[in-house]
Amino acid sequence: MAASLSTRQHLLAVGLTANAGFVDGLFFIHLGGYFVSFMSGNSTRAAAELSQGNYLAWLAASSLIVAFVIGVMLSSFAVRFGPKYFHQPAESLLTEQVTPHGSAVWMAYALMLLGGIAAVIPSAEMVAPFIVAAATGAINGTFTRRGEVSVGLTYMTGTLVKMGQALASAMALRSPVYLSRFLRYLLLWAAIAIGSLIGGFSYLEFGIAAIWLSVVAMTVLSVALTWRVRRRNA
Repeated sequence: MAASLSTRQHLLAVGLTANAGFVDGLFFIHLGGYFVSFMSGNSTRAAAELSQGNYLAWLAASSLIVAFVIGVMLSSFAVRFGPKYFHQPAESLLTEQVTPHGSAVWMAYALMLLGGIAAVIPSAEMVAPFIVAAATGAINGTFTRRGEVSVGLTYMTGTLVKMGQALASAMALRSPVYLSRFLRYLLLWAAIAIGSLIGGFSYLEFGIAAIWLSVVAMTVLSVALTWRVRRRNA
């Protein structure tokens, strides 16, 4: 859970979440109402379109969901079998420790880069949203515990629930601990909301090429995390 992360880890989570929000806002406008990060929204849209007999729209939403899951799988494989200097050894996946996995971040970066390249090639532009959806799925493998996600970075429903619970506890118990938790959850939610806002503005200004801002951000986050891990293990 986000409340258990160190300050540096939380900042990494915020950065990755903001980046996911950025591409979600960008592609939401570009695709006319489909998401590359928010799969609950795509699930609802797929069901609604199917109920109305809009099979192509159902297929589009469903394909984005499949791409997202494939990205999650690729991230999981990267965490388990990736270079050890990117993250803790694979056997530590059986512990309760939560640390960021560099291999997951690099997998997300590679997919985002591929999506950025596809987005600016006219003949490949139509596949770019699916590659980016895989990238946002991969982002969720950054923080895992016992092989499962401990901090969801691209879906905020659970975060909002925890935020509400923490605020209620802070008010009921007058506890600064729960207030701190509330602020951490609030910052994580704000990251995806503000990221989406910037993504939308960027699309209106630069078009689909704005995805390269996300690629640059992923580059910075990936290099910074790897530098931090290698420095710690030196």
